[in-house]
Amino acid sequence: MRITRIYYAGDINPGKTITLSPNASNHLIRVLRCRQGTPLTVFNGGGGEYAAVLLDQNPRAVSVGINEYTGANRESPLQLVLLQGISRSDHMDSTIQKVTELGTSAIYPVICERSHSVGQDRIRRKHDRWQQIIISACEQSGRNRLPQLHEPVSLDAAIIRAASPSRLVLDPTAADSIRTISQQPRQVAVLCGPEGGLTQQEIETACRAGFTRISFGPRILRTETAGPAFISVLQALWGDMG
Repeated sequence: MRITRIYYAGDINPGKTITLSPNASNHLIRVLRCRQGTPLTVFNGGGGEYAAVLLDQNPRAVSVGINEYTGANRESPLQLVLLQGISRSDHMDSTIQKVTELGTSAIYPVICERSHSVGQDRIRRKHDRWQQIIISACEQSGRNRLPQLHEPVSLDAAIIRAASPSRLVLDPTAADSIRTISQQPRQVAVLCGPEGGLTQQEIETACRAGFTRISFGPRILRTETAGPAFISVLQALWGDMG
């Protein structure tokens, strides 16, 4: 039987009782139909997880009893940083969900020339939504550490902040492929464009900052496919998949 996993943004200690947020409580009681006595797994993103049990059925503030701690580590030995050009809402949501499940350690939403137009008043709401998608993906996939979600920034700012020994930009016209990388990296930053891809000027800007242009096969992938697909290949080559 699969045990339901739930995220709690606070300190967790064996022998103590915690109260979940209204959203988490409603999800457990009204969506998953959990009942008093249901076993749970609780984590707070700091690593490891706790066996727990549902103490009541309050859909607004359910109580959970915390039992023993397990230092389960399901993080990849390959640190993956995704610089994702902001795309349409459903495409961006899908990308963030999938790369979280695949083990990405940090995500930079990047405002590119071809990014879907987003007013400043909506940026905060989108960031909060992406953070919740990350939490749900970690609950589902068994991760006990949340990938770091950075604030949306310009391309220039993102390529400066996302420091990494190996930096790759996806470019369908590039001569090199991932097979040309001779040494196995322990950390990789990947820049992926929005719908329509990165402009030539953006690719040149990235290359001047130390990014290497990489072609990812003969077919042009949609933005919501490219990032997760490339992350999967990196994990199979140098991470913990396959």
